[in-house]
Amino acid sequence: MTVRSEKSAAEKIGVFRRCFSGLKHVYGTYDPKTGRVCQLKEPVTDQVLLAHLTGTRSYGVYLLVGNKIGALAVDFDIDDVSLPIVFVDIACKYGIPAYIERSKSKGYHVWIFFEENGVLARKARLVAKKILADIHAEGIEMFPKQDSLNTKTTYGNFINAPLFGQLVAKGRTVFLDMTEFATPYPDQWAFLDTVQRISEETLEEIITTYNLTSPDHHNAKTTAKTNISTKNEPSPFGLPLCARRMLAEGVSSYQRVVCFRLAVNLKRTGLPYDLALVTLKTWAKKNKPVDSKRTITESEIESQTECAYRSSYRSLGCEDPAVTVFCDQNCLLYQQRINCESASETKP
Repeated sequence: MTVRSEKSAAEKIGVFRRCFSGLKHVYGTYDPKTGRVCQLKEPVTDQVLLAHLTGTRSYGVYLLVGNKIGALAVDFDIDDVSLPIVFVDIACKYGIPAYIERSKSKGYHVWIFFEENGVLARKARLVAKKILADIHAEGIEMFPKQDSLNTKTTYGNFINAPLFGQLVAKGRTVFLDMTEFATPYPDQWAFLDTVQRISEETLEEIITTYNLTSPDHHNAKTTAKTNISTKNEPSPFGLPLCARRMLAEGVSSYQRVVCFRLAVNLKRTGLPYDLALVTLKTWAKKNKPVDSKRTITESEIESQTECAYRSSYRSLGCEDPAVTVFCDQNCLLYQQRINCESASETKP
């Protein structure tokens, strides 16, 4: 739950501008009642930002200014925080601090902030694409969607800015403290004052080290969202469909068994032990035990996770009754199991 900040309205607007700057003569907005989106070609004044912060009218920022940006956002349009957590963790390994915002409806935005004068959007997008490729989530959208503005791209695409007054009290459009079980920072303004900003030199080092190049013209036009739940190949940074579903929906039975299996899968993705604990403690809040049973406790989660991370378990638990109820026919592992069963039944 957020608390009142000691900053004045003017100070908040100043912090907001430093973090979420973009085009100054146009912005986006939407009607919370109908969801209707529109573009307003008018100056982004302090009054516009104050209206956003107080919940009168939302503000959507066009991050791309020429060919530079002061911030980049990755839009995880799924109601499951595990993949954004993995993105943040991998970004950190590249020396890129990233921050998770709960979006206005479902899903999460991961923000990366840059030095005061901005950086080339092309370089920032290349690095973000590298991180998405590492976690096998290449189809996830990012903002801006282009490397620069030109005669064909006058404005680009806006993204709804955080801290919309109508939704902050509901725990939406706020940044999450991942060390406190993905709960909102109590003082969002104090948090924004401490975000780390990335220099263009840092981006250039990553681009050079990993020989990153821009996609060809054909791929650059592909901006449609990819439903990541259809990616059914097991991968070092990907969770099986059953695990994604259990994390997103919670479970009603076998909580301790499921917790262990989820921990095994999170370990396979390369997620550190402490972040796995955060993920699983958030997952537990979604559980709805039947027969008046209690929800798995934090100490039980810690015990199951420690066991999974301490030992070299290889099985994904596909044969376990606690897991099979979440099997998806689109999953490659499911298809392999069915094929094996069919083959054994046809043997003389």
